[in-house]
Amino acid sequence: MTTTSLSPQAPRRIRQVGLTLVELMVAMLLGLVVVGAVVSVLLSSRQSYTTNNALSQVQDNARIAFELMARDIRQAGSSPCGNSNVSDVLAGTGWYHWVNGAGLFGVDNATDPATPLAPLPTAPAPTAGPAIVTRGVGQVSANVITPGTTCAAGAPMTAAPTDVGIGANDLVLACDGTQAYIYQAAAFNAGLPLTATGTGTPGNTGALSCASFSSSAYVAPYQAFAWYLGAAGAGAPKDTLSLYRAHYAGNALVSDEIIRGVKNMQIAYLTNGTNFVSAGTVGAAWDTVTNVRLTLTLQTLTNPNNATNPEPLVRTFDTTIRVR
Repeated sequence: MTTTSLSPQAPRRIRQVGLTLVELMVAMLLGLVVVGAVVSVLLSSRQSYTTNNALSQVQDNARIAFELMARDIRQAGSSPCGNSNVSDVLAGTGWYHWVNGAGLFGVDNATDPATPLAPLPTAPAPTAGPAIVTRGVGQVSANVITPGTTCAAGAPMTAAPTDVGIGANDLVLACDGTQAYIYQAAAFNAGLPLTATGTGTPGNTGALSCASFSSSAYVAPYQAFAWYLGAAGAGAPKDTLSLYRAHYAGNALVSDEIIRGVKNMQIAYLTNGTNFVSAGTVGAAWDTVTNVRLTLTLQTLTNPNNATNPEPLVRTFDTTIRVR
């Protein structure tokens, strides 16, 4: 009989497969760190873009305001005939009149009833602060009388061509080498009378004819602009100010909103032999002003830094403009 000996077998070793709990937790932690870094970079980039975009809008507003104001200031006092002997026959006592022999003037407070800045549109009404008025002519002009034509006494003026930017009820300046008149034209067509009557707004104090002009006389659009601050239009945040430019268009006094988000505006004037001074210091010597310094403090209409700064971004810009 055969006897079989049973001996115990060695236990089989089982190998671990996959990740341990510790390794999994470390991997998850590293993943969270990477995701957090990516999210942080994205948020930072978004914040930088929002801030830079807001600043670029503020800079664009400053550029637009300075360019348009500089254009009006440089053209202040301009005339196609180059003389300063100007007679203003416009009715009323508004800022659009050419007075003191100067093409510009300013006020330190646009709401002061003692200043000559009326009338201005009441919607929006100007706010307390400086304002500047420029007066001059457009860049296009036409002959009032065809050379060689005799102008009878009392005859209305005729002008050609039609592409001088003058329409019915527009303000115009007619001049020759010795004199100039500012008035409101009742009508304007090539070969038809360019008449000045007492109708229209602001209207004229009397009739005007070409009897006193030479055959080399010219006519050009008369442009008077008033720059001031007022409440921003619809859609702007509460208490937001805008820069406006008022002017006559036909029979209507209109005001164009140029830029929004103006926090403050300062205007200083350089006269012969002095430093930059306020409008009140210039007094009546506006014909001695040689430079105008504009300072605009602008702000963003929205807050690009809601998390870190509850206030809008504010920047101050300034420029100096030479009066020609």
